[in-house]
Amino acid sequence: MNTLDATVSMLEAMPEDERLKVFKYTQQLFVSNKSANPFLPVDSRQVLSDLEISREQISRGEGLNMEEALMKLGQEHGFL
Repeated sequence: MNTLDATVSMLEAMPEDERLKVFKYTQQLFVSNKSANPFLPVDSRQVLSDLEISREQISRGEGLNMEEALMKLGQEHGFL
């Protein structure tokens, strides 16, 4: 089953009031004046500055274990 078929199948199984909520939400995505991207654009100088800060933090041992960080994010956002 492809993504479109799975999505249609889920929508068909939903109660009408829940389908209406989905419709209203997706409609807002297309008519909203705000970008769906919550991040501000940055230039190359800002990226390089952030990278330098990150490298300094790692050299001081302030870096995070990626597995632990991802696990924490997953738990905080209800994915795990």
